[in-house]
Amino acid sequence: MKNTLVYISTIALLGLFAGGSITILFIIVPFWHSLAPNELMLWFNHYGARVGITMLPMQIIPLILSIYAYISARKRKEDGKGLWFWVNVSNIVILIMLLAYFLPINFQFVNQTMNPNEVPSELIRWEIIHIARTILTVLSAVLAIIAYFKLIRNFIYINMKPGHTL
Repeated sequence: MKNTLVYISTIALLGLFAGGSITILFIIVPFWHSLAPNELMLWFNHYGARVGITMLPMQIIPLILSIYAYISARKRKEDGKGLWFWVNVSNIVILIMLLAYFLPINFQFVNQTMNPNEVPSELIRWEIIHIARTILTVLSAVLAIIAYFKLIRNFIYINMKPGHTL
């Protein structure tokens, strides 16, 4: 089976990104809600870059690998190519969310340029958009897993036909 390492690496990194997103959603966001607006922006000033440096590769690397996986699956006409397409659609939407919303807002938090009165409502918006991102990250990982198992199923089926030896 060609590209097994690419498929497994993509799944692992998608899962890691999904896990990071879930952790942010259920642990960090509730903590942020407990902070006063100025404390939240101070937290972002101290830790926001670290979170970004940690999460960004977990988003970009699986995107690149999933594009490669889709192109490879399409070339070989694998059953999972449609699933890899949707993994990429999901990952591209996540990237657009990052560029269009998360980066500008996070920089406002980091640089403490947002009006403190706007912070509570913006944090709610941030959380809602992050929920959508988390759902998409989990969806990407699940679709990639299904695509990989389709590949394995077909590999086993083809090699179990009479006349083929393992």
